[in-house]
Amino acid sequence: MRNRLMYCLILSRRGLNMCTFQNDALNFITNGRVTVRGLSKLGLIPKGQCVIPNQFYEGGWGRWLPMPNITLLPYFSVSVASGFNWAETVAFMEKKVKPNTFIDLGDNGADKRNHEDDEVQPLYERETEIEQKLQANGLLYPKSIVDVIDLYVALGLAFKTEDQQGKWSLDMIIRPLRKIDEVLIN
Repeated sequence: MRNRLMYCLILSRRGLNMCTFQNDALNFITNGRVTVRGLSKLGLIPKGQCVIPNQFYEGGWGRWLPMPNITLLPYFSVSVASGFNWAETVAFMEKKVKPNTFIDLGDNGADKRNHEDDEVQPLYERETEIEQKLQANGLLYPKSIVDVIDLYVALGLAFKTEDQQGKWSLDMIIRPLRKIDEVLIN
């Protein structure tokens, strides 16, 4: 511990910051774009672990991303880090769906009437507001795993890539992550 402290002190006196050096090296390797698949290929994500962007909540993603997308994001990250193709990602995430993952915001309002005095009502109000925001931007509220993944892609949180065998896979942006208000403008 003492040697490490001395090393850091020497580096700081020389004007070197290891975090800056590491960030500069990573930016050089990735052309400034850090993704889950890229970090995984560099061996920086342990097997079975997920990586969520640091700026996820700061960038407003927690405010405007539907609850199914938020709850399934760690599983999506694991599937990307594991190198799954499109079909494997969908199958993996379908296994992670719980009975209450997808919220029915149907026009009949049955769910809303059943939960008016319940603690669940604020969730329905939040999700209804998000559904309206998505619709104003030409996007659909997710009702399935494919919808969840499509929304990640449409919002720019993820993107599709084609491997050398012609199979589609997905990747997730870690940095730079745009603010969601730059994506959902209406």
